[in-house]
Amino acid sequence: MSDVRSRYLDYLPSIFQDDPLLGRFLVPFQEVMDAFGELLSGIDHLWSPAMTDPEFLPWLASWVALVMDEEWDESKRRQLIGEAVKLYRWRGTVKGLKRYLEIYTGLVPEIREWHWPGGMQIGVRSMLGGLRPDPGTSERIVRILDVEHHEGKSDYYVVDTLEDGLEHLRRVLRYHRADRIKRVETGIDEGERFVRMEAVEGGEYFYSPATVSRRDSLSENLYTVRAEVDTGGAGIEARELEYTGDSLLVDEEKDLPYCFIVDVKVPVSGMERMAIAIDRVRAIVDLEKPAHTRYYLKVTPVVSGYVLQPMQMGVRSTIGVDTILG
Repeated sequence: MSDVRSRYLDYLPSIFQDDPLLGRFLVPFQEVMDAFGELLSGIDHLWSPAMTDPEFLPWLASWVALVMDEEWDESKRRQLIGEAVKLYRWRGTVKGLKRYLEIYTGLVPEIREWHWPGGMQIGVRSMLGGLRPDPGTSERIVRILDVEHHEGKSDYYVVDTLEDGLEHLRRVLRYHRADRIKRVETGIDEGERFVRMEAVEGGEYFYSPATVSRRDSLSENLYTVRAEVDTGGAGIEARELEYTGDSLLVDEEKDLPYCFIVDVKVPVSGMERMAIAIDRVRAIVDLEKPAHTRYYLKVTPVVSGYVLQPMQMGVRSTIGVDTILG
């Protein structure tokens, strides 16, 4: 039997270093301590999200109060644990939400605060009816305070005229309640037909080129709208307006303190994968957004750096050139 000698003898006084029995006695202690030493030499790897063993990730996540979604792939879970403390400091902010979504999707989303998507768009924005008095092109309704609905029939003067559109003149119909018009004048000025109306409450309307017709007993939906109107230079002003039309389209959320749009631009090649992951993307937004807020999640396909925009009639569409309908 070969003589087994523990190196621990080298740390004892010289009188004990030549004792073979003591050398063999210390061997088991040396083996145990060597195993501890090997463990301690690599223990820092256990605390590193990038280097720890995969089975250690849930335990490491618990140290930062993070419940891991096991459906995330390993590299994303490691990155999320590594940035968890930083993300906690940014929670509820645009920066934090962007970074969280970037970790999961690999894409940097666009977040537009105080925006809400409009409804149907024909041109840029359309209402099936009109407001009286018209807020004007330089003013906009920023908040609907109250809407009262009325039904009835009224007589109208309908003016068929042309107005400036986005790039060219467009045909529009202007409706004026007959009981609010005191006098109607038509004629020709410099070869153009015109319509001039004098209102009962004062003031006048002038349209050129235009024609006018009378329509009696038209069914109508009437709304009394109390709204806050952004007048531009004069700031926000409370007004009572009348709206006439088939539908009242409100482009805002009532009593909504904060709203935003999360737009994730995804390469077309990744749309199928994003469609599968959309529930988890929404869960991330629900977790990271401020309380009592609303958001709209939008996934926009991208081809070679160009965003595919939805068609808007009058803005991005051409009907009649290389187009077959039907």
